[in-house]
Amino acid sequence: MFARLGKFFADRAGNVAVSFAIAVTPLVAGVGGAVDYTRTFTIGAEIQSALDTGVLAAASLSQTREPEEVVRAYVEAAIAEHDGVIENLVVTVTPNVAINARDVHAEAEVTVPTVLLGVAGIQRLRLNRESEATEQVRNLEIALVLDVSGSMWGSKIDALQDAATEFVQVVMAGEVSDMTSISIIPYNGGVRLPDYVNNQLISGSNPNRAGCPEYGHDHPVSLEPPANGLDWLQWRGNDQVGSRSSSFCPESDEAAVFLRNNQTDLIDLIATLDAGGNTGLDIATAWGARALDPVWRGRLGGNFPDRPVDYDDPSTIKALVVMTDGAATAQIRNYWDDDDDRWWNYNMYSASTARANMAQACDEAEARGVDVYTIAFQLNGTTNRNLMRNCASHPDNYFEVENMDIAVAFSAIAADLNTLRLSR
Repeated sequence: MFARLGKFFADRAGNVAVSFAIAVTPLVAGVGGAVDYTRTFTIGAEIQSALDTGVLAAASLSQTREPEEVVRAYVEAAIAEHDGVIENLVVTVTPNVAINARDVHAEAEVTVPTVLLGVAGIQRLRLNRESEATEQVRNLEIALVLDVSGSMWGSKIDALQDAATEFVQVVMAGEVSDMTSISIIPYNGGVRLPDYVNNQLISGSNPNRAGCPEYGHDHPVSLEPPANGLDWLQWRGNDQVGSRSSSFCPESDEAAVFLRNNQTDLIDLIATLDAGGNTGLDIATAWGARALDPVWRGRLGGNFPDRPVDYDDPSTIKALVVMTDGAATAQIRNYWDDDDDRWWNYNMYSASTARANMAQACDEAEARGVDVYTIAFQLNGTTNRNLMRNCASHPDNYFEVENMDIAVAFSAIAADLNTLRLSR
């Protein structure tokens, strides 16, 4: 009897079941925890993706539905297949809407029912996710520098007028016209300025008239306003002012306009453009850059007294578009020789200096954050094309037009600007 009892108490065979019973609870909890946490992580990723997409859609300035409705629809669609989840979903959407911007912040909170963690007393796992998106249409300042030199005569000037007109219509379409200013600078060998600009530049008599200041000797590409009064550019003894024009001063109806947003006025100016004269690329490019430089704020007239804005204004894009079909030419002046009884021409500076001046104007504008675009319209010669190519901010901003379809280049620039002004 005692021997049998000793064997009974020494026998351990039944402990396997007891041990398994004791171990099964934490085992189920551990395996179940992995399953439940993996499922919850997957649901969290789906909610985050839906939030990111939803706030982008809700922040769109073209969105007509309420932001909360938009975001909730995305999140509910993402988790609809998960039982017991959507019923516990809480979505909080905070929109901030302005005239040209919309910001949407969204948070999603949900409790996910567990499958196996219940044996450990954990019935639900909580998730919190958030996302934010902003869409803003930025202001746009454009300086459009258009070649009206003699080589543009005929079908070229017609093609330019059509292309530039379409460009103005595209970048000023809809409500963004109130946020867009365009300066148009027609040029031959020089640039004709309106009376309200000349009044600040010209010394002596008759400053309050449209005409061409002699800006090409001491200040060819300086962006700063001149410290001293300027004289009128002279050609064969006549001040280039009022009705007078020459190869270095456009015609009386081709004075530059600055910081305008009236489509009709801009298109009317484009319609008056005529061809004649030399190609003062450096003078014209410099005036395009000045039209975007804040140092000229309040000096250029137009519809925007607070423009040009500061270069670092995050709500504004500045773009300089320079178009030509010819090489930068020397700045030529003349004098009367009594002995020969004739006018003699001379170079105030050479074509190579003009090219260097233009490159400097482009570099200075780009360094200040201006997006520079260039259009070479049936332009011959490697030197000339390289000048225009190097002036552009980057290779994609340079356009070579071999045929008459210059509208393609202007359309591409307009599309790029409309894309850049929309930030998300």
